[in-house]
Amino acid sequence: MRYRDERDALRGRVDSLQEQLAAARKELEDHRDDDRAARVEQLERQMEDARRVLDQLGRELDAARGRPRRSLAAPILALLAGLGICAMVAGHALRAPAPGTTGGVPGPVPALPPKPVRAPSALAPEHAPPGPSAPGPEKPLRRATATWNAGVARATGLPLAAGAPCTVEAELTSSGDDIRVPSLQVVCGGEPIYRSSDPLDGMSTLSSGVEEDSGAEPGTHVYVLSYQDKGSRAGERAEVSLDSVRRAGAVWRDAAPAYRVELTLAYQSPPVAGEPLLDATRRALRRSARVTESTGPSPVKAGARCALHVAPLPRGGKCRTRLACSGRMLYGAGTTGVSECTVEGDHVVRVHDGNTTQDGGDPALDLDLATGRVTVRDDEERGAWTVGVQLDPAAAAGQ
Repeated sequence: MRYRDERDALRGRVDSLQEQLAAARKELEDHRDDDRAARVEQLERQMEDARRVLDQLGRELDAARGRPRRSLAAPILALLAGLGICAMVAGHALRAPAPGTTGGVPGPVPALPPKPVRAPSALAPEHAPPGPSAPGPEKPLRRATATWNAGVARATGLPLAAGAPCTVEAELTSSGDDIRVPSLQVVCGGEPIYRSSDPLDGMSTLSSGVEEDSGAEPGTHVYVLSYQDKGSRAGERAEVSLDSVRRAGAVWRDAAPAYRVELTLAYQSPPVAGEPLLDATRRALRRSARVTESTGPSPVKAGARCALHVAPLPRGGKCRTRLACSGRMLYGAGTTGVSECTVEGDHVVRVHDGNTTQDGGDPALDLDLATGRVTVRDDEERGAWTVGVQLDPAAAAGQ
Protein backbone atom coordinates (compact mmCIF):
# COMPACT_ATOMS: atom_id res chain seq x y z
CA MET A 1 0.00 0.00 0.00
CA ARG A 2 2.81 2.43 0.87
CA TYR A 3 4.56 1.90 -2.48
CA ARG A 4 1.30 2.41 -4.42
CA ASP A 5 0.68 5.67 -2.54
CA GLU A 6 4.20 6.87 -3.35
CA ARG A 7 3.76 6.09 -7.03
CA ASP A 8 0.38 7.85 -7.14
CA ALA A 9 1.92 10.90 -5.50
CA LEU A 10 4.68 10.95 -8.13
CA ARG A 11 2.14 10.67 -10.93
CA GLY A 12 0.23 13.59 -9.43
CA ARG A 13 3.44 15.61 -9.55
CA VAL A 14 3.90 14.77 -13.25
CA ASP A 15 0.31 15.83 -13.94
CA SER A 16 0.97 19.13 -12.16
CA LEU A 17 4.01 19.76 -14.35
CA GLN A 18 1.96 18.95 -17.42
CA GLU A 19 -0.55 21.62 -16.41
CA GLN A 20 2.27 24.13 -16.05
CA LEU A 21 3.52 23.25 -19.54
CA ALA A 22 0.02 23.61 -20.95
CA ALA A 23 -0.13 27.13 -19.52
CA ALA A 24 3.30 27.82 -21.01
CA ARG A 25 2.12 26.64 -24.43
CA LYS A 26 -0.88 29.00 -24.28
CA GLU A 27 1.40 31.92 -23.54
CA LEU A 28 3.61 30.80 -26.40
CA GLU A 29 0.65 31.05 -28.75
CA ASP A 30 0.14 34.64 -27.63
CA HIS A 31 3.86 35.51 -27.97
CA ARG A 32 5.13 33.30 -30.79
CA ASP A 33 8.86 33.09 -31.52
CA ASP A 34 11.16 30.25 -32.56
CA ASP A 35 13.44 30.34 -29.53
CA ARG A 36 10.60 30.12 -27.07
CA ALA A 37 9.07 27.30 -29.04
CA ALA A 38 12.38 25.42 -28.88
CA ARG A 39 12.46 25.92 -25.13
CA VAL A 40 8.96 24.49 -24.69
CA GLU A 41 9.91 21.49 -26.85
CA GLN A 42 12.95 20.95 -24.68
CA LEU A 43 10.83 20.92 -21.52
CA GLU A 44 8.41 18.51 -23.14
CA ARG A 45 11.24 16.11 -23.93
CA GLN A 46 12.43 16.29 -20.32
CA MET A 47 8.90 15.66 -19.11
CA GLU A 48 8.59 12.59 -21.32
CA ASP A 49 11.92 11.29 -20.00
CA ALA A 50 10.71 11.78 -16.43
CA ARG A 51 7.48 9.94 -17.17
CA ARG A 52 9.41 7.00 -18.61
CA VAL A 53 11.56 6.88 -15.47
CA LEU A 54 8.44 6.97 -13.32
CA ASP A 55 6.78 4.14 -15.30
CA GLN A 56 9.93 2.03 -15.04
CA LEU A 57 10.10 2.52 -11.27
CA GLY A 58 6.41 1.70 -10.98
CA ARG A 59 7.05 -1.63 -12.65
CA GLU A 60 9.97 -2.31 -10.32
CA LEU A 61 7.84 -1.51 -7.30
CA ASP A 62 5.08 -3.82 -8.54
CA ALA A 63 7.61 -6.62 -9.02
CA ALA A 64 9.14 -6.02 -5.58
CA ARG A 65 5.89 -6.26 -3.59
CA GLY A 66 6.04 -8.72 -0.76
CA ARG A 67 9.64 -7.99 0.27
CA PRO A 68 11.20 -4.92 1.95
CA ARG A 69 12.54 -2.30 -0.42
CA ARG A 70 14.05 1.10 0.22
CA SER A 71 11.64 3.88 -0.73
CA LEU A 72 12.50 5.52 -4.06
CA ALA A 73 10.18 8.46 -3.58
CA ALA A 74 12.86 10.85 -2.31
CA PRO A 75 15.17 10.75 -5.36
CA ILE A 76 12.28 10.93 -7.85
CA LEU A 77 10.63 13.80 -6.01
CA ALA A 78 13.96 15.61 -6.10
CA LEU A 79 14.18 14.93 -9.84
CA LEU A 80 10.67 16.19 -10.51
CA ALA A 81 11.17 19.18 -8.24
CA GLY A 82 14.14 20.16 -10.39
CA LEU A 83 11.98 19.89 -13.50
CA GLY A 84 9.32 21.98 -11.78
CA ILE A 85 11.85 24.71 -11.17
CA CYS A 86 12.80 24.55 -14.84
CA ALA A 87 9.16 24.91 -15.81
CA MET A 88 8.69 27.91 -13.51
CA VAL A 89 11.83 29.54 -14.89
CA ALA A 90 10.55 28.92 -18.42
CA GLY A 91 7.19 30.43 -17.49
CA HIS A 92 8.90 33.52 -16.17
CA ALA A 93 10.97 33.76 -19.35
CA LEU A 94 7.80 33.53 -21.43
CA ARG A 95 6.23 36.38 -19.49
CA ALA A 96 9.29 38.67 -19.37
CA PRO A 97 10.94 40.38 -22.34
CA ALA A 98 13.79 38.31 -23.69
CA PRO A 99 17.35 39.67 -23.56
CA GLY A 100 18.13 41.99 -26.48
CA THR A 101 14.51 43.14 -26.95
CA THR A 102 13.03 46.60 -26.68
CA GLY A 103 9.41 47.45 -26.14
CA GLY A 104 8.35 43.81 -26.33
CA VAL A 105 10.03 43.15 -29.69
CA PRO A 106 11.58 39.69 -29.41
CA GLY A 107 15.26 39.31 -29.96
CA PRO A 108 17.42 36.22 -30.31
CA VAL A 109 17.42 33.96 -27.26
CA PRO A 110 20.12 31.27 -27.10
CA ALA A 111 18.62 27.81 -26.60
CA LEU A 112 19.84 25.91 -23.54
CA PRO A 113 21.24 22.46 -24.17
CA PRO A 114 18.91 19.73 -22.93
CA LYS A 115 19.82 18.30 -19.54
CA PRO A 116 19.82 14.50 -19.57
CA VAL A 117 17.51 12.78 -17.11
CA ARG A 118 18.83 9.58 -15.63
CA ALA A 119 17.06 6.98 -13.57
CA PRO A 120 18.50 6.46 -10.09
CA SER A 121 20.95 3.59 -10.11
CA ALA A 122 23.19 1.85 -7.66
CA LEU A 123 26.54 3.48 -7.11
CA ALA A 124 29.46 1.90 -8.87
CA PRO A 125 31.55 -0.17 -6.51
CA GLU A 126 34.42 2.30 -6.58
CA HIS A 127 32.04 5.13 -5.59
CA ALA A 128 29.91 3.23 -3.08
CA PRO A 129 30.09 4.54 0.50
CA PRO A 130 32.23 2.37 2.76
CA GLY A 131 30.27 -0.08 4.84
CA PRO A 132 30.54 -0.27 8.62
CA SER A 133 33.83 -1.61 9.82
CA ALA A 134 33.71 -5.03 11.35
CA PRO A 135 33.77 -4.92 15.17
CA GLY A 136 36.91 -6.15 16.80
CA PRO A 137 36.89 -9.44 18.66
CA GLU A 138 35.26 -9.21 22.08
CA LYS A 139 37.47 -9.74 25.08
CA PRO A 140 36.73 -12.94 26.96
CA LEU A 141 34.80 -12.43 30.20
CA ARG A 142 36.55 -13.07 33.47
CA ARG A 143 34.30 -14.41 36.22
CA ALA A 144 34.38 -14.61 39.99
CA THR A 145 31.98 -15.13 42.91
CA ALA A 146 32.41 -12.85 45.94
CA THR A 147 30.67 -12.99 49.31
CA TRP A 148 30.35 -10.28 51.94
CA ASN A 149 29.58 -11.07 55.55
CA ALA A 150 26.67 -9.10 57.00
CA GLY A 151 24.37 -9.01 59.99
CA VAL A 152 20.87 -7.84 60.87
CA ALA A 153 20.84 -4.41 62.51
CA ARG A 154 17.02 -4.35 62.81
CA ALA A 155 14.14 -6.05 61.04
CA THR A 156 10.39 -5.66 60.73
CA GLY A 157 7.99 -8.04 59.02
CA LEU A 158 10.40 -11.00 59.19
CA PRO A 159 11.37 -13.20 62.17
CA LEU A 160 14.98 -11.97 62.23
CA ALA A 161 16.59 -10.87 65.47
CA ALA A 162 19.25 -8.17 65.66
CA GLY A 163 22.64 -9.75 65.12
CA ALA A 164 21.36 -12.64 63.00
CA PRO A 165 24.00 -13.59 60.41
CA CYS A 166 23.52 -12.71 56.74
CA THR A 167 25.56 -13.02 53.56
CA VAL A 168 25.62 -11.09 50.31
CA GLU A 169 26.72 -13.20 47.36
CA ALA A 170 27.39 -11.72 43.91
CA GLU A 171 28.43 -13.14 40.58
CA LEU A 172 31.02 -10.79 39.03
CA THR A 173 32.08 -10.51 35.39
CA SER A 174 34.55 -8.26 33.59
CA SER A 175 36.32 -7.89 30.26
CA GLY A 176 39.12 -6.02 32.03
CA ASP A 177 37.77 -2.44 32.12
CA ASP A 178 35.02 -2.56 34.73
CA ILE A 179 33.12 -5.10 36.82
CA ARG A 180 29.45 -5.95 36.35
CA VAL A 181 27.09 -7.78 38.70
CA PRO A 182 24.76 -10.02 36.65
CA SER A 183 23.43 -11.83 39.72
CA LEU A 184 23.16 -11.03 43.45
CA GLN A 185 21.31 -12.41 46.46
CA VAL A 186 21.04 -11.56 50.15
CA VAL A 187 20.46 -14.42 52.59
CA CYS A 188 19.54 -13.94 56.26
CA GLY A 189 18.73 -16.72 58.72
CA GLY A 190 19.23 -19.28 55.95
CA GLU A 191 16.49 -17.74 53.76
CA PRO A 192 16.94 -15.43 50.75
CA ILE A 193 15.36 -12.01 51.33
CA TYR A 194 16.52 -10.58 47.98
CA ARG A 195 17.34 -12.30 44.68
CA SER A 196 18.00 -10.41 41.46
CA SER A 197 16.61 -13.44 39.59
CA ASP A 198 13.14 -13.12 41.18
CA PRO A 199 10.38 -12.00 38.77
CA LEU A 200 9.88 -8.24 38.58
CA ASP A 201 6.39 -6.74 38.27
CA GLY A 202 6.99 -3.00 38.20
CA MET A 203 9.95 -0.67 37.84
CA SER A 204 13.66 -1.14 38.55
CA THR A 205 16.45 1.42 38.76
CA LEU A 206 19.48 -0.84 38.84
CA SER A 207 23.09 0.24 39.35
CA SER A 208 26.23 -1.36 40.70
CA GLY A 209 29.89 -0.64 41.30
CA VAL A 210 32.66 -3.01 42.34
CA GLU A 211 36.25 -2.24 43.30
CA GLU A 212 39.00 -4.86 43.23
CA ASP A 213 42.18 -5.04 45.29
CA SER A 214 44.85 -7.66 45.75
CA GLY A 215 44.42 -9.91 48.77
CA ALA A 216 46.99 -10.56 51.48
CA GLU A 217 47.93 -13.87 49.87
CA PRO A 218 49.40 -14.02 46.36
CA GLY A 219 46.83 -14.89 43.71
CA THR A 220 43.86 -13.65 45.76
CA HIS A 221 41.66 -10.57 45.46
CA VAL A 222 39.12 -8.76 47.61
CA TYR A 223 36.14 -6.71 46.48
CA VAL A 224 34.19 -3.62 47.61
CA LEU A 225 30.53 -3.47 46.59
CA SER A 226 27.86 -0.87 45.82
CA TYR A 227 24.52 -2.22 44.54
CA GLN A 228 21.09 -0.63 44.09
CA ASP A 229 17.83 -2.14 42.81
CA LYS A 230 14.95 0.25 43.53
CA GLY A 231 11.52 1.10 42.12
CA SER A 232 7.80 0.63 42.73
CA ARG A 233 6.88 -3.00 42.16
CA ALA A 234 4.35 -5.66 43.05
CA GLY A 235 6.23 -8.85 42.08
CA GLU A 236 8.31 -11.23 44.16
CA ARG A 237 11.53 -9.25 43.87
CA ALA A 238 12.32 -7.04 46.88
CA GLU A 239 14.25 -3.77 46.72
CA VAL A 240 17.83 -3.46 47.95
CA SER A 241 20.52 -0.86 48.65
CA LEU A 242 24.03 -2.00 49.62
CA ASP A 243 27.21 0.04 50.19
CA SER A 244 30.12 -1.82 51.73
CA VAL A 245 32.22 1.38 51.86
CA ARG A 246 29.67 2.74 54.35
CA ARG A 247 29.30 -0.76 55.83
CA ALA A 248 25.52 -0.60 55.56
CA GLY A 249 22.62 -1.90 53.53
CA ALA A 250 18.87 -2.50 53.50
CA VAL A 251 16.41 -4.90 51.89
CA TRP A 252 12.68 -4.13 51.83
CA ARG A 253 9.41 -4.94 50.13
CA ASP A 254 6.26 -2.81 50.15
CA ALA A 255 3.94 -5.41 48.59
CA ALA A 256 2.48 -8.06 50.90
CA PRO A 257 4.10 -9.65 52.75
CA ALA A 258 5.90 -6.37 53.45
CA TYR A 259 9.18 -6.27 55.37
CA ARG A 260 12.34 -4.24 55.89
CA VAL A 261 15.74 -5.50 57.02
CA GLU A 262 18.61 -3.11 57.77
CA LEU A 263 22.08 -4.61 57.60
CA THR A 264 25.63 -4.06 58.75
CA LEU A 265 28.00 -5.03 55.95
CA ALA A 266 31.69 -5.88 55.80
CA TYR A 267 33.84 -3.39 53.89
CA GLN A 268 35.59 -6.05 51.80
CA SER A 269 34.78 -9.57 50.74
CA PRO A 270 36.93 -12.45 51.97
CA PRO A 271 39.82 -13.16 49.55
CA VAL A 272 38.83 -14.79 46.25
CA ALA A 273 41.45 -16.97 44.55
CA GLY A 274 42.14 -16.52 40.84
CA GLU A 275 43.24 -13.99 38.26
CA PRO A 276 42.21 -10.33 38.77
CA LEU A 277 39.06 -9.22 36.98
CA LEU A 278 40.47 -5.75 36.19
CA ASP A 279 43.55 -4.93 34.15
CA ALA A 280 44.18 -1.96 36.46
CA THR A 281 44.47 -4.17 39.55
CA ARG A 282 48.07 -4.98 38.70
CA ARG A 283 48.85 -1.24 38.55
CA ALA A 284 47.20 -0.33 41.85
CA LEU A 285 49.28 1.36 44.54
CA ARG A 286 49.00 -0.36 47.95
CA ARG A 287 51.03 0.94 50.84
CA SER A 288 50.89 0.92 54.59
CA ALA A 289 51.50 4.25 56.30
CA ARG A 290 51.58 6.15 59.60
CA VAL A 291 50.09 9.46 60.70
CA THR A 292 53.01 11.76 61.53
CA GLU A 293 51.09 14.90 62.46
CA SER A 294 47.57 16.24 62.90
CA THR A 295 46.22 19.70 63.56
CA GLY A 296 42.82 21.01 64.58
CA PRO A 297 39.88 18.67 65.25
CA SER A 298 41.29 15.93 63.01
CA PRO A 299 39.57 12.51 63.12
CA VAL A 300 42.87 10.67 63.78
CA LYS A 301 45.93 11.38 65.88
CA ALA A 302 49.66 11.11 65.32
CA GLY A 303 50.90 7.53 65.45
CA ALA A 304 47.77 5.98 63.93
CA ARG A 305 48.40 3.23 61.36
CA CYS A 306 46.93 3.64 57.87
CA ALA A 307 46.35 1.66 54.68
CA LEU A 308 46.43 3.38 51.28
CA HIS A 309 44.96 1.97 48.07
CA VAL A 310 45.00 3.86 44.74
CA ALA A 311 43.62 2.19 41.60
CA PRO A 312 43.83 3.79 38.13
CA LEU A 313 40.50 3.91 36.30
CA PRO A 314 39.97 3.04 32.62
CA ARG A 315 39.38 6.70 31.77
CA GLY A 316 42.77 8.36 31.70
CA GLY A 317 43.90 10.77 34.38
CA LYS A 318 41.57 9.48 37.12
CA CYS A 319 42.14 7.17 40.08
CA ARG A 320 39.99 5.84 42.91
CA THR A 321 41.69 6.38 46.27
CA ARG A 322 40.97 4.97 49.72
CA LEU A 323 42.93 6.02 52.82
CA ALA A 324 41.89 4.34 56.07
CA CYS A 325 43.54 5.17 59.40
CA SER A 326 42.74 3.45 62.74
CA GLY A 327 39.69 1.80 61.15
CA ARG A 328 38.29 5.14 59.90
CA MET A 329 37.99 5.95 56.20
CA LEU A 330 39.86 9.23 56.09
CA TYR A 331 39.45 9.66 52.33
CA GLY A 332 37.07 7.83 49.98
CA ALA A 333 34.04 7.34 52.22
CA GLY A 334 32.12 10.49 51.33
CA THR A 335 32.08 9.86 47.55
CA THR A 336 33.50 7.28 45.21
CA GLY A 337 36.98 8.61 46.02
CA VAL A 338 37.64 9.50 42.36
CA SER A 339 40.15 12.28 41.74
CA GLU A 340 42.87 13.41 39.36
CA CYS A 341 46.05 11.37 39.30
CA THR A 342 49.24 10.85 37.33
CA VAL A 343 50.28 7.38 36.19
CA GLU A 344 53.73 6.82 34.72
CA GLY A 345 54.16 3.43 33.12
CA ASP A 346 52.37 1.06 35.48
CA HIS A 347 52.83 3.18 38.62
CA VAL A 348 50.70 5.84 40.28
CA VAL A 349 53.04 8.72 41.15
CA ARG A 350 50.67 11.50 42.20
CA VAL A 351 47.06 12.06 43.32
CA HIS A 352 45.41 15.46 43.76
CA ASP A 353 41.95 16.49 45.01
CA GLY A 354 41.71 20.17 45.87
CA ASN A 355 38.05 20.16 47.00
CA THR A 356 37.07 19.77 50.64
CA THR A 357 34.01 17.86 51.86
CA GLN A 358 31.79 20.90 51.42
CA ASP A 359 32.60 21.08 47.69
CA GLY A 360 33.39 17.50 46.72
CA GLY A 361 32.11 15.11 49.39
CA ASP A 362 35.60 14.11 50.57
CA PRO A 363 38.44 16.00 52.23
CA ALA A 364 41.15 17.49 50.03
CA LEU A 365 44.11 15.16 49.40
CA ASP A 366 47.60 15.37 47.94
CA LEU A 367 49.83 12.34 47.40
CA ASP A 368 53.40 12.53 46.12
CA LEU A 369 54.95 9.10 45.76
CA ALA A 370 58.44 10.56 45.27
CA THR A 371 58.44 11.89 48.84
CA GLY A 372 56.05 9.26 50.22
CA ARG A 373 53.96 12.07 51.68
CA VAL A 374 50.15 12.29 51.87
CA THR A 375 48.38 15.41 53.16
CA VAL A 376 44.66 15.37 53.95
CA ARG A 377 42.79 18.51 55.00
CA ASP A 378 39.20 19.59 55.51
CA ASP A 379 36.98 22.42 56.79
CA GLU A 380 34.27 21.44 59.24
CA GLU A 381 31.90 23.27 61.54
CA ARG A 382 34.25 22.51 64.40
CA GLY A 383 37.14 24.05 62.46
CA ALA A 384 39.80 23.29 59.87
CA TRP A 385 42.09 20.31 60.32
CA THR A 386 45.08 18.71 58.58
CA VAL A 387 46.57 15.22 58.75
CA GLY A 388 50.07 14.38 57.51
CA VAL A 389 50.74 10.75 56.56
CA GLN A 390 54.06 9.14 55.70
CA LEU A 391 54.11 6.00 53.54
CA ASP A 392 56.12 3.03 54.71
CA PRO A 393 58.96 1.93 52.41
CA ALA A 394 57.73 -0.20 49.53
CA ALA A 395 59.67 -3.25 50.72
CA ALA A 396 57.88 -3.13 54.07
CA ALA A 397 54.51 -3.22 52.31
CA GLY A 398 55.55 -6.06 50.01
CA GLN A 399 55.37 -3.86 46.91
